[in-house]
Amino acid sequence: MLGLTVALKRPLSPGGNQITLTKQVTKSLKIQGREVQPEMIGFLRDADCNCDLEEQLVRDGYLLLRGLHDPEAVQAARIEILQRLVEVDEIAEPAEDGIATGRSKRAEMHSDLGAFWRSVSEGRALRDVINGPRITQAMSDLFGEPAAHFTFAWLRAMTAGRASPLHIDHPYMNRGSSALVTCWSPMGSVDLDEGPLFIVEGSHAWSELRVQFEGLDVDREPDRPGHLKESAADLARDKGARLLTTSFQPGDCLVFGMFTAHAAFDNGSTSGRVRVSCDTRFQPASHVMDERFSGPNPPAHGGLGYGCLSAARPMTGEQTLR
Repeated sequence: MLGLTVALKRPLSPGGNQITLTKQVTKSLKIQGREVQPEMIGFLRDADCNCDLEEQLVRDGYLLLRGLHDPEAVQAARIEILQRLVEVDEIAEPAEDGIATGRSKRAEMHSDLGAFWRSVSEGRALRDVINGPRITQAMSDLFGEPAAHFTFAWLRAMTAGRASPLHIDHPYMNRGSSALVTCWSPMGSVDLDEGPLFIVEGSHAWSELRVQFEGLDVDREPDRPGHLKESAADLARDKGARLLTTSFQPGDCLVFGMFTAHAAFDNGSTSGRVRVSCDTRFQPASHVMDERFSGPNPPAHGGLGYGCLSAARPMTGEQTLR
């Protein structure tokens, strides 16, 4: 564990300071416009990097790695991304504030929206964070062997009033390693009212999710939905579970497996601030990798490349799971 422990700049302890967050704050959390009752909210525990990471991932279904990335590198990546969105009139100056204009010239300026989003997603500063040596070392520590990552990345800029729906990742990327993990990295701070990611407590161990989704490939069976139809709050309540979240700071990274149910709360920013985040996937380098998301020009879903992502469309349009 030495490599990961040295890389992290902030001390980690189970639970962190989440207990200081108040019920008054959690009352404002919503999913698709529906308020979530405070008793349904729990808080993610910080990973303890002095203990076995794999054991914690198996136990909790996630690892919250505080300060994994260099915060200055994250800020550079944030500005790089948002400046590209300033150029298409979707973000106002100064770019780093991330305030949506409510306008877009993206389709007017770029005939190939997938190619545009690929160019944003392959920015040098972003890749230095999401594919850099710090996270690669952390994932190597987790697997106990050298780690490799998809070349495809899921970059999102989520506007106010929008969120990602409840899903697990397995149906979308299951043609390679069974040890695949998602690494969700916010590009900047994400307060509780700005649409942070949440994990459905204990969902990684629910046998019914495996029965429903194991082996489902959304590209081979497009008529079968890969997401969960149930409301996250209703599902958690029925299972006696909670929706686990936290406020995130630049440098934080949330890691989870392919059967951990997750989504995001609505971005409730009153200033129009977008939530910028990026997912990438890591696995042991010795394992077979899903060919849809690897190589110099990954075809992704439906052979559409980055055009398969809703994030490739103008921010004034619909933003959904992909």
